This record gives sequence, structure tokens and C-alpha cells, in this order.
Amino acid sequence: MKYHVSVLLDEVEKRLDSVVRAGFDPEVRMTDVERMRSLSARETARMGKLIAERGLATFTHGPFLGLDIASLNGHVASYSAECLARGCEVTAELGGSVMVVHSNYSPFYSRAGLREWLGNWSARMPALLEKARGLGVTVALENTWEQRPEVLARLVDIVPGGALAVCLDTGHINAFSRIPVRRWWDAFAGRAIALHLHDNDGLSDDHEAPGRGIFDFPALVECLRGADAFPRATFEVDLPQAVEGRRYLEGLFAARR
Repeated sequence: MKYHVSVLLDEVEKRLDSVVRAGFDPEVRMTDVERMRSLSARETARMGKLIAERGLATFTHGPFLGLDIASLNGHVASYSAECLARGCEVTAELGGSVMVVHSNYSPFYSRAGLREWLGNWSARMPALLEKARGLGVTVALENTWEQRPEVLARLVDIVPGGALAVCLDTGHINAFSRIPVRRWWDAFAGRAIALHLHDNDGLSDDHEAPGRGIFDFPALVECLRGADAFPRATFEVDLPQAVEGRRYLEGLFAARR
């Protein structure tokens, strides 16, 4: 199979040929929110043309730093909705059909605060999903600080319409959860359309190559063996570590045939 590697939106034109030479597809990452907002549709469409001309498949990681569409602060929520909507447009202009997002859920809310946040989440996400649907984009919610898969499932299920997919992030599972990856995988059978692959020591989300930390990648490989379809899978590390991580995973797949 062919994997993706994370590429910053600002670096697409500069890094695309090295991504091709290394045998990856790009997942374009909109880390700099204001830079993403400043780019015209013509500029992002030009990047999309470069991606298409090289025969590459792409999807995106939408903007996330400082954003919270369900925020209890209305100004933060409005700005977040605007940025995420523009992220959907950028995804389509790049030729992608999936945008990964963070919820900014926090396990540290009070019960009352969480009830209000969840109410905002379920009320505000449908407009974003409708925008995405009109552009041919599926939004996939990534696990971040959720300690249990049931929490992420709740965030997916309380959004009306059932249009929200899932992206499972191995590094976040390893750093913020103590639940085995099999439980996470089984909770989202058929809905996990993307994977973010990176490793750490279980204490800090350091984005190391798979195999350098303690995440149970052999167990993930067993999950993937039984999957009806292989999700889009991105190494969220730099290019040399992506090559290292691919070699490690290919070795696990070969050893367990």
C-alpha cells in the first residue's frame, strides 16, 4: 500500500518532489491558521494542480491551533467555524475529499461546563458538515485528549445526520489513553477512514517514527488485517522518519503473514 506523509500547506510546492521520490502521497497540514486564511483560491488550486500532475492522492489536516467551534466564548466559536469552513474549501481546491479536524474537547471541564460544550458541539457542527458535503469533502474527527474511545464516539454520535467520520491517531492513543488499540479500532469499525501514525514514550506526544516508542503497532497491524478497507494512513513525522516508519510497518506486515 502507499502511505501519506504530513506536509505543511506552506511547503507543498517546495517539498512535493521529495515526497514523490520517497514514494509517499501528501497529507496537507493547515497548521498556520492565518496563513491558510490569507491564501487565495487561485493559489491553493495551483497547489492542487501540482499534486494532480504528479499523480498523487491527497487529503488534509484542517486548521486546529487555538480553535474550538464549541467554545463557551462566542467570539472564539465564530472564528473557529470560519477557519474550519475555509479549511473545507482549501481541501477541495487541493483536490482532497477528506479533512481531519480536532474537537478541542477537554477532559477537565466541570460537569456543567461539559454539558454546555457538548450542546454547542452538536448545534454548531452540522453547518460545517453541510458546507463540507457541498464541496465533496468528508470531515473526520481525530482523537486527541479523549482517554476512552467511548468519549470520541459520543462526539461523533451526538452530531445530527451521521456524517462525521473518524481519524485514529496512534500517538494520541499512546500518550493520553491507557485503552488498548484494539478497543479503539473496534469502537469505530467502518467509520475510521484515516490513520495518523507516530510513536512516543507514553508520556509526551513527541511525534517519533513508529517503532521508536511503546505504541502497540503489532496489535494495530492485526486490526488492519481484518479491515474491509485500509484507511488513508499518514506518517505524522518528518520525511526521513516516515521512511523509517514505513520500513518498520512493512516488516510487521511481512512477519505476520
